[in-house]
Amino acid sequence: MNIKKLIVAVTLFTSLLINAKEYTEPPKIMSYNVYMLAGTLFNTKQIKRAELLTQSSIFNNSDIVAFNEAFDNNGSQIIADGLKKRFPYYTPVLGRQLDGWDNTEGSWNSTTPEDGGVFVMSRYPIHYKAQHIFADACGADGLSQKGFVHVKVEKDHKLYNIIATHVQADDKTCSNTREIPSDIRYEQFEEITRYIAQQNIPQDEMVIIAGDLNVAKNSAEFSDMLSVLNSAEPDSFAGAEYSWDPAMNALAYKSYPNLGGQLLDYILIEKYHQQPAFWHNQILDVIAPKIEISGTLDNYYSYEYSDHFPVVAFQYADDTTLTQSARPSNKPYNNIRIEHMNTTRSIKVDSNEWLTTDDVSEPISINFKLNTWLPENAFCVHDNDYIQLSLTDNYSNYFWNWNISGYYFARKNNAADYLKIGRKDKKNTCIKDGDEIYLYDRSELGSNKYLLPDSSGWLISASMPYQNDGLFVIRMPETTYTDWSNKLNYR
Repeated sequence: MNIKKLIVAVTLFTSLLINAKEYTEPPKIMSYNVYMLAGTLFNTKQIKRAELLTQSSIFNNSDIVAFNEAFDNNGSQIIADGLKKRFPYYTPVLGRQLDGWDNTEGSWNSTTPEDGGVFVMSRYPIHYKAQHIFADACGADGLSQKGFVHVKVEKDHKLYNIIATHVQADDKTCSNTREIPSDIRYEQFEEITRYIAQQNIPQDEMVIIAGDLNVAKNSAEFSDMLSVLNSAEPDSFAGAEYSWDPAMNALAYKSYPNLGGQLLDYILIEKYHQQPAFWHNQILDVIAPKIEISGTLDNYYSYEYSDHFPVVAFQYADDTTLTQSARPSNKPYNNIRIEHMNTTRSIKVDSNEWLTTDDVSEPISINFKLNTWLPENAFCVHDNDYIQLSLTDNYSNYFWNWNISGYYFARKNNAADYLKIGRKDKKNTCIKDGDEIYLYDRSELGSNKYLLPDSSGWLISASMPYQNDGLFVIRMPETTYTDWSNKLNYR
Protein backbone atom coordinates (compact mmCIF):
# COMPACT_ATOMS: atom_id res chain seq x y z
CA MET A 1 0.00 0.00 0.00
CA ASN A 2 1.50 3.38 -0.95
CA ILE A 3 1.62 6.29 1.47
CA LYS A 4 -1.25 8.14 -0.21
CA LYS A 5 -3.64 5.19 0.10
CA LEU A 6 -2.52 4.68 3.69
CA ILE A 7 -3.33 8.29 4.59
CA VAL A 8 -6.77 7.99 2.97
CA ALA A 9 -7.46 4.74 4.85
CA VAL A 10 -6.33 6.17 8.19
CA THR A 11 -8.39 9.33 7.63
CA LEU A 12 -11.49 7.30 6.78
CA PHE A 13 -11.00 5.02 9.79
CA THR A 14 -10.49 8.01 12.11
CA SER A 15 -13.62 9.66 10.73
CA LEU A 16 -15.63 6.51 11.40
CA LEU A 17 -14.30 6.36 14.97
CA ILE A 18 -15.22 9.99 15.60
CA ASN A 19 -18.73 9.50 14.21
CA ALA A 20 -19.16 6.38 16.33
CA LYS A 21 -18.14 8.30 19.44
CA GLU A 22 -20.40 11.23 18.56
CA TYR A 23 -23.43 8.99 18.11
CA THR A 24 -25.26 8.20 21.33
CA GLU A 25 -28.66 6.63 21.63
CA PRO A 26 -30.96 8.66 23.90
CA PRO A 27 -32.19 6.77 26.96
CA LYS A 28 -35.30 4.66 26.63
CA ILE A 29 -37.90 6.24 28.87
CA MET A 30 -41.11 4.97 30.43
CA SER A 31 -43.86 7.07 31.99
CA TYR A 32 -46.33 5.17 34.12
CA ASN A 33 -49.42 6.37 35.97
CA VAL A 34 -49.59 3.60 38.58
CA TYR A 35 -52.99 4.52 40.11
CA MET A 36 -51.70 4.57 43.69
CA LEU A 37 -54.25 6.80 45.40
CA ALA A 38 -53.90 7.09 49.17
CA GLY A 39 -54.71 3.75 50.75
CA THR A 40 -56.37 5.46 53.70
CA LEU A 41 -59.09 6.72 51.33
CA PHE A 42 -59.22 4.16 48.51
CA ASN A 43 -58.71 0.41 48.35
CA THR A 44 -57.51 -0.59 44.90
CA LYS A 45 -55.06 -3.23 46.13
CA GLN A 46 -52.23 -0.68 46.05
CA ILE A 47 -49.81 -2.81 48.04
CA LYS A 48 -50.40 -5.97 46.02
CA ARG A 49 -50.10 -4.09 42.74
CA ALA A 50 -46.92 -2.36 43.92
CA GLU A 51 -45.39 -5.71 44.88
CA LEU A 52 -46.28 -7.21 41.52
CA LEU A 53 -44.78 -4.23 39.70
CA THR A 54 -41.44 -4.82 41.40
CA GLN A 55 -41.48 -8.42 40.17
CA SER A 56 -42.49 -7.50 36.63
CA SER A 57 -40.36 -7.61 33.49
CA ILE A 58 -42.08 -4.58 31.96
CA PHE A 59 -39.23 -2.29 33.07
CA ASN A 60 -36.47 -4.42 31.56
CA ASN A 61 -36.08 -2.38 28.38
CA SER A 62 -36.28 1.08 29.98
CA ASP A 63 -33.38 3.22 31.17
CA ILE A 64 -35.48 5.79 33.03
CA VAL A 65 -38.95 5.40 34.55
CA ALA A 66 -41.11 8.39 35.49
CA PHE A 67 -43.84 7.26 37.88
CA ASN A 68 -46.90 9.37 38.56
CA GLU A 69 -50.05 9.09 40.66
CA ALA A 70 -47.89 7.35 43.27
CA PHE A 71 -49.66 9.13 46.14
CA ASP A 72 -49.86 6.14 48.46
CA ASN A 73 -46.79 6.31 50.71
CA ASN A 74 -46.48 2.58 51.27
CA GLY A 75 -47.12 1.70 47.64
CA SER A 76 -44.58 4.15 46.26
CA GLN A 77 -41.98 3.03 48.81
CA ILE A 78 -42.48 -0.61 47.82
CA ILE A 79 -41.93 0.30 44.16
CA ALA A 80 -38.79 2.32 44.91
CA ASP A 81 -37.32 -0.32 47.22
CA GLY A 82 -38.18 -3.15 44.88
CA LEU A 83 -36.71 -1.56 41.75
CA LYS A 84 -33.63 0.19 43.13
CA LYS A 85 -31.32 -2.68 42.20
CA ARG A 86 -32.34 -2.22 38.59
CA PHE A 87 -32.61 1.58 38.86
CA PRO A 88 -30.07 2.63 41.51
CA TYR A 89 -30.55 6.38 40.98
CA TYR A 90 -33.88 7.91 41.98
CA THR A 91 -35.64 10.94 43.41
CA PRO A 92 -37.97 11.31 46.39
CA VAL A 93 -41.67 11.68 45.62
CA LEU A 94 -42.66 15.15 44.43
CA GLY A 95 -44.13 17.31 47.21
CA ARG A 96 -43.60 14.74 49.97
CA GLN A 97 -40.43 16.21 51.51
CA LEU A 98 -37.80 18.91 51.14
CA ASP A 99 -34.87 16.62 51.88
CA GLY A 100 -33.21 14.82 49.00
CA TRP A 101 -33.65 17.57 46.44
CA ASP A 102 -31.10 20.00 45.01
CA ASN A 103 -33.81 22.59 44.63
CA THR A 104 -37.48 23.16 45.47
CA GLU A 105 -39.45 25.78 43.55
CA GLY A 106 -42.99 26.93 43.03
CA SER A 107 -45.84 26.89 45.52
CA TRP A 108 -44.61 24.46 48.16
CA ASN A 109 -47.06 24.27 51.08
CA SER A 110 -46.38 21.89 53.95
CA THR A 111 -50.06 22.01 55.01
CA THR A 112 -51.35 20.54 51.73
CA PRO A 113 -52.78 17.09 52.62
CA GLU A 114 -51.31 15.09 49.72
CA ASP A 115 -48.00 15.02 47.87
CA GLY A 116 -47.56 15.25 44.08
CA GLY A 117 -47.18 11.53 43.38
CA VAL A 118 -44.29 11.83 40.86
CA PHE A 119 -40.84 10.29 41.16
CA VAL A 120 -38.11 9.21 38.74
CA MET A 121 -35.86 6.13 38.75
CA SER A 122 -32.83 5.71 36.47
CA ARG A 123 -30.20 3.15 35.49
CA TYR A 124 -27.84 6.05 34.82
CA PRO A 125 -26.51 8.66 37.26
CA ILE A 126 -28.79 11.55 38.17
CA HIS A 127 -26.73 14.74 38.57
CA TYR A 128 -29.52 17.14 39.49
CA LYS A 129 -32.91 16.72 41.20
CA ALA A 130 -35.43 19.55 41.45
CA GLN A 131 -39.10 19.69 42.34
CA HIS A 132 -41.53 22.40 41.32
CA ILE A 133 -45.06 22.72 42.75
CA PHE A 134 -47.73 24.17 40.46
CA ALA A 135 -49.25 27.52 41.38
CA ASP A 136 -52.86 26.46 40.92
CA ALA A 137 -55.14 23.41 40.83
CA CYS A 138 -58.83 22.70 41.23
CA GLY A 139 -61.06 19.95 42.59
CA ALA A 140 -59.30 17.00 44.21
CA ASP A 141 -56.00 18.14 42.68
CA GLY A 142 -56.17 21.19 44.92
CA LEU A 143 -55.52 18.87 47.87
CA SER A 144 -52.20 17.65 46.46
CA GLN A 145 -48.82 19.19 45.70
CA LYS A 146 -48.89 18.45 42.01
CA GLY A 147 -46.11 19.83 39.88
CA PHE A 148 -43.11 18.34 38.14
CA VAL A 149 -39.72 16.78 38.77
CA HIS A 150 -36.64 17.87 36.82
CA VAL A 151 -33.67 15.52 36.67
CA LYS A 152 -30.43 15.64 34.71
CA VAL A 153 -29.36 12.13 33.75
CA GLU A 154 -25.95 11.28 32.28
CA LYS A 155 -25.79 8.55 29.64
CA ASP A 156 -22.72 7.99 27.46
CA HIS A 157 -21.19 11.29 28.65
CA LYS A 158 -24.26 13.28 27.57
CA LEU A 159 -26.83 14.97 29.80
CA TYR A 160 -30.56 14.50 29.33
CA ASN A 161 -33.16 16.65 31.07
CA ILE A 162 -36.32 14.83 32.11
CA ILE A 163 -39.37 16.82 33.18
CA ALA A 164 -41.73 14.31 34.81
CA THR A 165 -45.21 15.55 35.63
CA HIS A 166 -48.88 14.80 36.25
CA VAL A 167 -51.06 17.78 35.42
CA GLN A 168 -54.60 18.84 36.31
CA ALA A 169 -57.23 16.13 35.84
CA ASP A 170 -60.75 16.70 34.58
CA ASP A 171 -62.90 17.05 37.69
CA LYS A 172 -66.56 18.05 37.92
CA THR A 173 -65.99 19.54 41.38
CA CYS A 174 -63.82 22.25 39.80
CA SER A 175 -67.10 23.97 38.92
CA ASN A 176 -67.65 24.56 42.65
CA THR A 177 -64.90 27.17 42.48
CA ARG A 178 -65.84 28.24 38.93
CA GLU A 179 -62.60 26.88 37.54
CA ILE A 180 -62.13 24.97 34.30
CA PRO A 181 -59.64 22.05 34.31
CA SER A 182 -58.41 22.72 30.77
CA ASP A 183 -57.57 26.32 31.73
CA ILE A 184 -55.62 25.08 34.76
CA ARG A 185 -53.73 22.62 32.55
CA TYR A 186 -52.84 25.40 30.13
CA GLU A 187 -51.39 27.44 33.01
CA GLN A 188 -49.44 24.42 34.26
CA PHE A 189 -47.99 23.82 30.79
CA GLU A 190 -46.93 27.47 30.75
CA GLU A 191 -45.23 26.95 34.13
CA ILE A 192 -43.25 24.05 32.68
CA THR A 193 -42.24 26.12 29.65
CA ARG A 194 -41.16 29.09 31.77
CA TYR A 195 -39.15 26.82 34.03
CA ILE A 196 -37.29 25.26 31.10
CA ALA A 197 -36.48 28.70 29.70
CA GLN A 198 -35.11 29.87 33.06
CA GLN A 199 -32.73 26.92 33.45
CA ASN A 200 -30.37 28.01 30.65
CA ILE A 201 -30.06 24.42 29.50
CA PRO A 202 -27.35 24.05 26.81
CA GLN A 203 -28.80 23.46 23.37
CA ASP A 204 -26.89 20.21 22.96
CA GLU A 205 -28.81 18.67 25.89
CA MET A 206 -32.14 17.01 25.18
CA VAL A 207 -35.24 18.12 27.12
CA ILE A 208 -37.91 15.44 27.52
CA ILE A 209 -41.37 16.04 29.02
CA ALA A 210 -42.99 12.86 30.34
CA GLY A 211 -46.16 12.08 32.22
CA ASP A 212 -49.91 11.86 32.40
CA LEU A 213 -50.72 15.12 30.65
CA ASN A 214 -54.50 14.56 30.90
CA VAL A 215 -55.07 15.75 27.34
CA ALA A 216 -56.73 13.37 24.90
CA LYS A 217 -54.87 13.06 21.62
CA ASN A 218 -58.10 13.32 19.62
CA SER A 219 -59.13 16.58 21.30
CA ALA A 220 -58.65 20.17 20.17
CA GLU A 221 -56.61 20.70 23.34
CA PHE A 222 -53.85 18.39 22.05
CA SER A 223 -52.43 20.86 19.52
CA ASP A 224 -52.63 23.67 22.09
CA MET A 225 -50.67 21.53 24.56
CA LEU A 226 -47.91 20.86 22.02
CA SER A 227 -47.74 24.55 21.15
CA VAL A 228 -47.46 25.73 24.76
CA LEU A 229 -44.88 23.06 25.61
CA ASN A 230 -42.86 23.88 22.48
CA SER A 231 -42.99 20.21 21.62
CA ALA A 232 -43.55 18.24 18.45
CA GLU A 233 -45.93 15.34 18.13
CA PRO A 234 -43.99 12.05 18.26
CA ASP A 235 -43.05 10.72 14.82
CA SER A 236 -44.84 7.46 15.53
CA PHE A 237 -47.40 6.17 18.02
CA ALA A 238 -46.34 2.56 17.76
CA GLY A 239 -48.40 0.71 20.34
CA ALA A 240 -51.90 0.37 21.76
CA GLU A 241 -54.32 3.09 20.76
CA TYR A 242 -55.12 4.34 24.26
CA SER A 243 -53.24 4.62 27.55
CA TRP A 244 -56.51 4.68 29.53
CA ASP A 245 -59.20 2.39 28.17
CA PRO A 246 -62.22 1.04 30.10
CA ALA A 247 -62.98 -1.36 27.24
CA MET A 248 -59.64 -3.12 27.82
CA ASN A 249 -58.59 -2.32 31.39
CA ALA A 250 -60.54 -3.72 34.35
CA LEU A 251 -59.57 -0.98 36.82
CA ALA A 252 -60.50 1.77 34.37
CA TYR A 253 -63.78 -0.03 33.62
CA LYS A 254 -64.62 -0.38 37.30
CA SER A 255 -64.44 3.40 37.78
CA TYR A 256 -65.83 4.59 34.43
CA PRO A 257 -67.65 1.76 32.61
CA ASN A 258 -69.39 4.06 30.14
CA LEU A 259 -66.45 6.15 28.94
CA GLY A 260 -64.39 5.56 25.81
CA GLY A 261 -60.65 5.09 25.68
CA GLN A 262 -58.24 8.03 25.66
CA LEU A 263 -54.56 8.55 24.97
CA LEU A 264 -53.47 10.74 27.90
CA ASP A 265 -49.86 9.76 28.60
CA TYR A 266 -46.97 11.08 26.52
CA ILE A 267 -43.21 11.44 26.36
CA LEU A 268 -42.45 14.55 24.31
CA ILE A 269 -39.31 16.25 23.06
CA GLU A 270 -39.02 20.00 23.67
CA LYS A 271 -37.92 21.36 20.29
CA TYR A 272 -35.54 24.19 21.24
CA HIS A 273 -32.85 21.78 22.40
CA GLN A 274 -31.14 18.62 21.11
CA GLN A 275 -33.43 16.58 18.87
CA PRO A 276 -33.52 12.83 18.24
CA ALA A 277 -33.40 11.55 14.68
CA PHE A 278 -36.81 9.92 15.23
CA TRP A 279 -39.11 9.63 18.23
CA HIS A 280 -41.51 6.82 19.08
CA ASN A 281 -44.20 6.75 21.74
CA GLN A 282 -45.46 3.23 22.41
CA ILE A 283 -48.35 2.37 24.72
CA LEU A 284 -47.87 -1.12 26.17
CA ASP A 285 -51.07 -3.00 27.02
CA VAL A 286 -49.33 -4.93 29.79
CA ILE A 287 -50.97 -7.79 31.68
CA ALA A 288 -50.46 -8.42 35.41
CA PRO A 289 -50.80 -11.67 37.33
CA LYS A 290 -54.23 -12.28 38.88
CA ILE A 291 -55.21 -9.67 41.48
CA GLU A 292 -58.33 -9.91 43.64
CA ILE A 293 -60.50 -6.80 43.72
CA SER A 294 -63.42 -5.99 45.99
CA GLY A 295 -66.67 -7.74 45.14
CA THR A 296 -69.76 -8.68 47.14
CA LEU A 297 -69.20 -11.58 49.54
CA ASP A 298 -66.36 -12.79 47.33
CA ASN A 299 -63.67 -10.98 45.41
CA TYR A 300 -63.51 -10.75 41.65
CA TYR A 301 -60.29 -10.72 39.69
CA SER A 302 -58.37 -8.37 37.48
CA TYR A 303 -55.11 -8.66 35.59
CA GLU A 304 -54.04 -5.03 35.83
CA TYR A 305 -51.10 -3.24 37.41
CA SER A 306 -52.92 0.09 37.06
CA ASP A 307 -55.90 1.74 35.39
CA HIS A 308 -53.42 3.23 32.89
CA PHE A 309 -51.04 1.47 30.53
CA PRO A 310 -47.41 2.65 30.51
CA VAL A 311 -45.97 4.63 27.62
CA VAL A 312 -42.37 4.05 26.52
CA ALA A 313 -40.36 6.32 24.24
CA PHE A 314 -37.21 5.71 22.24
CA GLN A 315 -35.35 6.94 19.18
CA TYR A 316 -35.04 3.70 17.20
CA ALA A 317 -36.61 0.30 17.62
CA ASP A 318 -34.32 -2.68 18.22
CA ASP A 319 -34.60 -6.40 18.88
CA THR A 320 -36.02 -5.74 22.38
CA THR A 321 -38.89 -3.58 21.08
CA LEU A 322 -42.34 -5.13 21.33
CA THR A 323 -43.93 -5.60 17.92
CA GLN A 324 -47.46 -6.71 18.81
CA SER A 325 -50.14 -6.17 21.41
CA ALA A 326 -50.31 -8.29 24.55
CA ARG A 327 -54.10 -8.38 24.44
CA PRO A 328 -56.06 -9.89 21.55
CA SER A 329 -57.55 -7.51 19.03
CA ASN A 330 -60.43 -9.71 17.85
CA LYS A 331 -62.30 -10.09 21.18
CA PRO A 332 -62.28 -13.90 20.96
CA TYR A 333 -64.54 -14.46 23.98
CA ASN A 334 -67.34 -12.35 22.50
CA ASN A 335 -68.61 -15.12 20.23
CA ILE A 336 -68.27 -18.61 21.71
CA ARG A 337 -70.12 -21.90 21.63
CA ILE A 338 -70.22 -24.47 24.42
CA GLU A 339 -70.58 -28.12 23.35
CA HIS A 340 -71.50 -30.90 25.76
CA MET A 341 -68.82 -33.58 25.49
CA ASN A 342 -71.05 -36.62 26.07
CA THR A 343 -73.69 -35.62 23.50
CA THR A 344 -71.63 -33.24 21.27
CA ARG A 345 -74.64 -30.89 21.35
CA SER A 346 -74.23 -27.16 21.85
CA ILE A 347 -75.92 -25.23 24.62
CA LYS A 348 -78.59 -22.97 23.17
CA VAL A 349 -81.46 -20.75 24.30
CA ASP A 350 -84.95 -21.83 23.25
CA SER A 351 -87.85 -19.53 22.44
CA ASN A 352 -88.89 -19.47 26.12
CA GLU A 353 -85.37 -18.40 27.14
CA TRP A 354 -84.40 -21.73 28.76
CA LEU A 355 -80.86 -23.07 28.35
CA THR A 356 -80.76 -26.52 26.80
CA THR A 357 -78.66 -28.94 24.78
CA ASP A 358 -81.75 -30.45 23.17
CA ASP A 359 -82.60 -29.87 19.51
CA VAL A 360 -84.47 -26.58 19.12
CA SER A 361 -86.01 -25.59 15.80
CA GLU A 362 -85.53 -21.84 16.20
CA PRO A 363 -83.18 -21.08 19.09
CA ILE A 364 -82.88 -17.49 20.22
CA SER A 365 -79.13 -17.94 20.49
CA ILE A 366 -76.48 -20.61 20.15
CA ASN A 367 -73.56 -18.20 20.53
CA PHE A 368 -72.59 -16.48 23.75
CA LYS A 369 -70.31 -13.77 25.06
CA LEU A 370 -68.05 -14.76 27.95
CA ASN A 371 -66.60 -12.05 30.13
CA THR A 372 -65.01 -11.81 33.54
CA TRP A 373 -67.16 -8.99 34.98
CA LEU A 374 -64.30 -6.54 34.46
CA PRO A 375 -63.59 -5.23 31.84
CA GLU A 376 -66.50 -5.37 29.41
CA ASN A 377 -64.57 -7.44 26.87
CA ALA A 378 -62.48 -10.26 28.33
CA PHE A 379 -58.98 -10.58 26.86
CA CYS A 380 -57.92 -13.67 28.81
CA VAL A 381 -60.02 -16.02 30.91
CA HIS A 382 -58.25 -18.28 33.40
CA ASP A 383 -59.27 -21.29 35.43
CA ASN A 384 -61.52 -20.43 38.38
CA ASP A 385 -62.29 -16.91 37.15
CA TYR A 386 -65.72 -15.48 37.86
CA ILE A 387 -67.54 -15.12 34.57
CA GLN A 388 -70.73 -13.84 33.01
CA LEU A 389 -72.30 -15.53 30.00
CA SER A 390 -74.62 -13.39 27.92
CA LEU A 391 -76.43 -13.82 24.64
CA THR A 392 -75.34 -12.02 21.49
CA ASP A 393 -76.88 -9.67 18.92
CA ASN A 394 -80.35 -8.40 19.88
CA TYR A 395 -80.30 -10.26 23.21
CA SER A 396 -76.94 -9.03 24.51
CA ASN A 397 -78.54 -7.83 27.76
CA TYR A 398 -79.73 -11.36 28.63
CA PHE A 399 -77.46 -13.37 30.94
CA TRP A 400 -77.21 -16.92 32.19
CA ASN A 401 -78.95 -17.25 35.55
CA TRP A 402 -80.96 -19.85 37.45
CA ASN A 403 -84.35 -20.13 39.09
CA ILE A 404 -85.30 -21.49 42.50
CA SER A 405 -85.49 -25.03 41.07
CA GLY A 406 -81.92 -24.80 39.83
CA TYR A 407 -82.69 -24.64 36.09
CA TYR A 408 -80.78 -22.16 33.95
CA PHE A 409 -82.35 -19.57 31.67
CA ALA A 410 -81.51 -16.25 30.02
CA ARG A 411 -82.43 -13.45 32.40
CA LYS A 412 -82.65 -9.84 31.30
CA ASN A 413 -80.08 -7.50 32.89
CA ASN A 414 -79.25 -9.98 35.65
CA ALA A 415 -76.30 -12.38 35.57
CA ALA A 416 -75.57 -15.20 37.99
CA ASP A 417 -73.31 -13.66 40.63
CA TYR A 418 -71.01 -16.60 41.35
CA LEU A 419 -70.65 -18.47 38.06
CA LYS A 420 -67.10 -19.72 37.45
CA ILE A 421 -65.21 -21.63 34.78
CA GLY A 422 -62.49 -24.26 35.05
CA ARG A 423 -60.61 -26.67 32.83
CA LYS A 424 -60.37 -30.42 33.17
CA ASP A 425 -56.61 -29.96 32.90
CA LYS A 426 -55.83 -26.78 34.80
CA LYS A 427 -53.23 -24.49 33.18
CA ASN A 428 -51.70 -21.06 33.72
CA THR A 429 -52.63 -19.94 30.20
CA CYS A 430 -55.78 -18.36 28.79
CA ILE A 431 -58.73 -20.63 28.06
CA LYS A 432 -58.80 -21.21 24.30
CA ASP A 433 -60.67 -22.99 21.53
CA GLY A 434 -60.97 -26.72 22.08
CA ASP A 435 -60.32 -26.69 25.83
CA GLU A 436 -62.38 -29.09 27.94
CA ILE A 437 -64.16 -27.00 30.56
CA TYR A 438 -66.68 -27.25 33.35
CA LEU A 439 -68.91 -24.51 34.76
CA TYR A 440 -69.83 -24.20 38.41
CA ASP A 441 -72.02 -21.85 40.40
CA ARG A 442 -73.61 -21.32 43.78
CA SER A 443 -76.12 -19.21 45.64
CA GLU A 444 -74.98 -16.38 47.88
CA LEU A 445 -74.45 -18.61 50.91
CA GLY A 446 -74.57 -22.01 49.26
CA SER A 447 -71.93 -24.49 48.11
CA ASN A 448 -70.57 -24.85 44.60
CA LYS A 449 -72.50 -26.94 42.07
CA TYR A 450 -71.49 -27.86 38.55
CA LEU A 451 -73.67 -27.37 35.47
CA LEU A 452 -74.90 -30.27 33.33
CA PRO A 453 -77.84 -31.13 31.06
CA ASP A 454 -80.55 -33.31 32.58
CA SER A 455 -82.07 -36.27 30.73
CA SER A 456 -84.19 -33.89 28.65
CA GLY A 457 -81.31 -31.56 27.87
CA TRP A 458 -82.28 -28.72 30.24
CA LEU A 459 -79.31 -27.12 31.97
CA ILE A 460 -79.31 -27.74 35.72
CA SER A 461 -76.72 -28.03 38.51
CA ALA A 462 -75.48 -30.86 40.70
CA SER A 463 -73.21 -31.12 43.72
CA MET A 464 -69.46 -30.92 43.24
CA PRO A 465 -67.05 -32.46 42.44
CA TYR A 466 -68.00 -32.36 38.77
CA GLN A 467 -68.43 -35.58 36.80
CA ASN A 468 -67.94 -36.34 33.11
CA ASP A 469 -71.55 -35.35 32.44
CA GLY A 470 -70.52 -31.78 33.33
CA LEU A 471 -67.68 -31.52 30.82
CA PHE A 472 -67.99 -29.24 27.81
CA VAL A 473 -65.76 -28.10 24.95
CA ILE A 474 -65.43 -24.38 24.29
CA ARG A 475 -65.47 -23.23 20.66
CA MET A 476 -64.15 -19.77 19.93
CA PRO A 477 -62.18 -17.88 17.25
CA GLU A 478 -58.43 -18.18 17.14
CA THR A 479 -56.83 -15.31 19.04
CA THR A 480 -55.24 -12.57 16.92
CA TYR A 481 -53.10 -9.63 18.01
CA THR A 482 -52.41 -6.16 16.63
CA ASP A 483 -49.16 -5.98 14.68
CA TRP A 484 -47.18 -2.82 15.47
CA SER A 485 -44.24 -3.55 13.16
CA ASN A 486 -45.19 -1.10 10.44
CA LYS A 487 -45.08 1.78 12.95
CA LEU A 488 -41.54 1.03 14.11
CA ASN A 489 -38.42 2.68 12.69
CA TYR A 490 -35.15 0.76 13.02
CA ARG A 491 -31.67 2.26 12.73
